[in-house]
Amino acid sequence: MDITTTRMSLLFEHAIREFSLSSSTLVDPRPKHLESTGQSVPVRPVAEFAGHHDSLSHPTNEWICIPLHGTDSAATTDEYIGYLDHDLRGELFYIKQNGSEETIAADEFAQTKLAKQIRFWHSDYLPETFPPGYDSPINDTEPPRNPVESTTLIDGFEAYIEAERTATQQRNREHAENVSPRSQWAQNEAAIPALHCVEETNGEYEFRVDLPGKLEDRRDDDWAYIVENEFDIHEDNDVLLHANWTDPPDSFPVVGTVQRIRGRSLWLSFDWADIDRPASIRSALTQGRECGLSGLLNPVPFDREQEAVEELRDTPTEAILTGNTELTFANSAVAQSTPFDSELNQEQQAAVKYALLADNLFCIHGPPGTGKTRTLIEIIRRAVESGDDVLVCADSNQAVDNLIAGSSTDGDVDQTSLHAHSQHGTDEFVLDRVNADRSARPLIRENYTDVEVTPEIVAATNSSAARLHRSFDLVVIDEATQATCTASCIPLSKADRVVLAGDHKQLPPFSSTEEPPDSSYGLSLFEHLYSTGGVYEGVGVQLKTQYRMHRDIAYFPNREFYDRSLRNGRRVESLADRPPIEAYNVGGSVDVVDHSRANPTEAKVVVHLVTELLAETDIDSAEIGIITPYAAQIRTITQSLEDAVADAAAITVDTIDAYQGNEKPVIILSLVRSNATGEIGFLGRTPDGPRRLNVALTRGKRYTAVIGNFHTLTYEHENTQTDVYQKLHQQFEARGLLNDVDPELLPV
Repeated sequence: MDITTTRMSLLFEHAIREFSLSSSTLVDPRPKHLESTGQSVPVRPVAEFAGHHDSLSHPTNEWICIPLHGTDSAATTDEYIGYLDHDLRGELFYIKQNGSEETIAADEFAQTKLAKQIRFWHSDYLPETFPPGYDSPINDTEPPRNPVESTTLIDGFEAYIEAERTATQQRNREHAENVSPRSQWAQNEAAIPALHCVEETNGEYEFRVDLPGKLEDRRDDDWAYIVENEFDIHEDNDVLLHANWTDPPDSFPVVGTVQRIRGRSLWLSFDWADIDRPASIRSALTQGRECGLSGLLNPVPFDREQEAVEELRDTPTEAILTGNTELTFANSAVAQSTPFDSELNQEQQAAVKYALLADNLFCIHGPPGTGKTRTLIEIIRRAVESGDDVLVCADSNQAVDNLIAGSSTDGDVDQTSLHAHSQHGTDEFVLDRVNADRSARPLIRENYTDVEVTPEIVAATNSSAARLHRSFDLVVIDEATQATCTASCIPLSKADRVVLAGDHKQLPPFSSTEEPPDSSYGLSLFEHLYSTGGVYEGVGVQLKTQYRMHRDIAYFPNREFYDRSLRNGRRVESLADRPPIEAYNVGGSVDVVDHSRANPTEAKVVVHLVTELLAETDIDSAEIGIITPYAAQIRTITQSLEDAVADAAAITVDTIDAYQGNEKPVIILSLVRSNATGEIGFLGRTPDGPRRLNVALTRGKRYTAVIGNFHTLTYEHENTQTDVYQKLHQQFEARGLLNDVDPELLPV
């Protein structure tokens, strides 16, 4: 296999394996080697990456030893340069001059000719030659590492789907019986606050939906789908009908099924055999009393998963799922592709090439800020250019729309998005979006609702891909770690080649039967195939250069979750006169609201911090994101902001889970839990508790504030994962970044 480019980290790791202090010497450069070139080499990220490897630590000095390569080649020279981040003098490089050790400041060294001899270790540079004996990360043929039995896996998938169906309905019913439809709708859950029965015909009861005030005057193109769009209630849904009046019959609430929806009217049927005192229910309905409606189950996704899993039996895709075939990399499509997007680094380019060469499966591990989406865009674009039809999927509508449009608006097209290359940009290809008319983004609705020409690219959620009655040459699944194996089977059934991209160090898929899932059936397809113990363990590429966060924000996640594999690709400026990351240790009582939790004291600290940032920095409200594990805390913070901040509506307040995939210049994290016994609920559950923390700590670009009761978070408690919080606490303390707060002294 002819691979002409590769990842920087692999080059460096190869050099590190070859490096030995016993056979290497500290470089003794000639004066001309220290002359300025006027161009700066990014030496700081190289030094930081070198610091991740213990083998490069000098045995007597406190240096990190960085191997040198040739002036025009990636082959090492048996020389090294020393690096030290000095407490007083800053970052220094050590060389030999006339037999004695001399130092050069990092910024000065970066402009010398000598600095060019570590430039190939950085991803922005491409060597023309590689070191002898360089090991490619992937061979032409990759056998399965951990194959599984076919029948067992597929039967297990089908059993899991049925278990999820039953558990989901039961969980939703328990919730709906304790929270009113009005409260559910206010929390953006599937519910209709008020509706009235108008008549019964042939056993079906017609209800007229009462629109809340803010929807009463709505008359746009979505009017026909008002119930579906605004209340998330659909045909064939199982629902729970509540009585909104005083002293209703004991039989309420009752389970029904939505038969039809037409505008503001919907028709319900009931299985009267399962209802106590059906006569009292019929009487109440015919009186036209006000009711409420809660969603219990949308069976469509489960039906689609079952059909897809059954369709995959005895197919090449089943052989991939079980490890009963080898992975091969001989696809000729790559040979027909044009040059790379010039902005892609070498590891991203390698991911693109391997993905196009793959005959059946390729995995891309993309930690936060490593350019996973941009890499996928390039794969999709080049595949279409080679003549492939491509299905692009993700588990959520938000993730699909992000792939299509990125940050595009009507007036400003994101050049890294599919939108920029489609019929609405450079016209490279025709793109269709399934259910575009129901997208939350106007740009998607306006540009992709009616696509008359047969598209080369179709974008859909995993579930809605079931609506497509055509096959594709390639399916690309983004955020593949957020969907269960069974959900991913739907797009898998549409093509024999698949590219999966995700980060299994972030949150696992949601599962009603297993929280978190601990079997292959509930895991993501990405974990099932790629992660440690997976069917094709490690067959893929990890993107290792992060461009999102200030290096200090990335420091802890890199060490705790990514085994120090990440390096910083660009300098991200912190806020003036503030550390990039800091913590606020605060107590406060916790209120339990609708099975959720709120901490008003932490909310007070959040608001105080927001007002400080707006008054003292260059940040505006739209650049601030506030995240928390609990929905009740969202409401508490939102109300507090509205009372204290003029432009509060521009500030994003959401759960950590919902914020995965998003970013902001400023992130404020409120962890809520506060008690004397170390009870931290799902924050301490393995493995999703630590993964949730990883998501939270990697959303901010310039500044991150962590607000919580660190006594509670670090308390040793049975069956609770506190180790990660203890390590985080230690980092804040060691660096002087932990602020003890007395809420009573806050002016807000």
